[in-house]
Amino acid sequence: MANVVVIGAGLAGLPAAYELRHLLPHEHTVTLISNEPKFTFIPGLIQVALDLKPLEHVQLDLSPLAQRHDLNLVLGKVTALDPQARSITVEGEINHTQEFAIQYDYLAIATGAALAFDQIPGLGPERGYTQSVCTPDHAVAARQTWLDFLKHPGPMVVGAAPGAGCFGPAYEFALMADHELRRRGLRDQVSITYVTPEPYVGHLGVSGVKHARRLTADLMKKRGIQFIENAAITAVDNQWITLADGRQLASKYAMVLPAFRGARFIQAVPGLGDEKGFIPVLPTQRHPDFPEIYAAGVSTKLTQPDQTQVPIGLPKSGQMAEAMATAVAHNIAIDLGAIQASCHVPTLEALCFAEFGDTGIAYIAAPVLPDPKTGKRKSSYAARGPWVVWVKAAFEAYFMVKIRTGTGMPWFEKLGLRSLFGLKLFKSLPMADAPHVREEIHALSFIQSHMDQNHADQNHTGQSHTGKNYVDQTYTGNLTDDDPSHLQPSDRSG
Repeated sequence: MANVVVIGAGLAGLPAAYELRHLLPHEHTVTLISNEPKFTFIPGLIQVALDLKPLEHVQLDLSPLAQRHDLNLVLGKVTALDPQARSITVEGEINHTQEFAIQYDYLAIATGAALAFDQIPGLGPERGYTQSVCTPDHAVAARQTWLDFLKHPGPMVVGAAPGAGCFGPAYEFALMADHELRRRGLRDQVSITYVTPEPYVGHLGVSGVKHARRLTADLMKKRGIQFIENAAITAVDNQWITLADGRQLASKYAMVLPAFRGARFIQAVPGLGDEKGFIPVLPTQRHPDFPEIYAAGVSTKLTQPDQTQVPIGLPKSGQMAEAMATAVAHNIAIDLGAIQASCHVPTLEALCFAEFGDTGIAYIAAPVLPDPKTGKRKSSYAARGPWVVWVKAAFEAYFMVKIRTGTGMPWFEKLGLRSLFGLKLFKSLPMADAPHVREEIHALSFIQSHMDQNHADQNHTGQSHTGKNYVDQTYTGNLTDDDPSHLQPSDRSG
């Protein structure tokens, strides 16, 4: 029996756990570790912050979901990870102990990101003067501050800090706030300024998306929203937001998205993450040096290809996170011999529906990272209209149904994305065609030589499915570094 552990129960973690449970026989355990008792649909927090819907509409209790879908739920905060011992230390209450260890055979890290408010003095809702829509607690605090602001309106600043890679929520907040202020008859009492490190509005961390700059800038000008591009916020106090060029913006309400970094326990493991704590992965989402570890979503390392005046990150949309998570589950199931198939590689083709009140813009980048040889994408464009608002609302309702029912990524969802928007979420990658085949073979060899010696120390019984037989059953042939072209999947009995 194998214990496959997923850390994180968000837009990547919970779908990964569901997909693993669908793919793996029930003699394997799927353990889900979450530091929150509820799943939260993070994109819905903008409407929560603007008092347009209650928090309960975008949350679901994890305990009944886990029980219904046969997941071993552990509520607690991961404080340490030992890849050599394949052990996770969790801080939480279980059997009246405050700290305990969980052993794993495979690990999927889908923690999301830590928020780097500390990079700018005065940034953040807890120790600073700006609001956030990154967590449920932040959204609730932002809503209360918003309600107070409506009683005594004044200048508003919305934007993102240097190093941020997720810009969509900032655009949505600024334009939805504008729409709501107009509805309440307060817009003439509020100036709105959008401050961004992006080289131009509508960039959203992805350059060259056709029509994105024009559609976004035109809408912001039409709504009377001032914008400052290539801007670096350096300090915030209770009245002013200071920029690197010395300008100061008056602010009575500010919502500024921070830069992200990896979770603290990732940063504490040598070689697991980069200098910011983001996890490097091979095309199959496997870690290049720790073959039992996969990663998905915001926790993964994706390098921004553009050189910008002010540093920015690369966006990792919810759709990208779910695609990565599905690929992780698929590839772990192959590792365990549960399915016979080629590896899945997420294409990183992204679709972002940005709601702006009575209209919206759909941003499509297929893929987010352009071809390194040509510098081009298969397709990228933006389209605006009220239909974006309707589609986003429908998708949110559909996604929450998927989470309730434990559905993974069904065929009709993939077909719809491909038919309507030309997006393909995965590609099959036979080992023989893998651009990093030597790294993958190294990973398999590592598993063969190290798994069995550690397995005796784990709290599992029976033959490990991650030992020598795994390598023998997965690939056959005379493997050489010089010629991997003859690598062929064997017929596995599972």
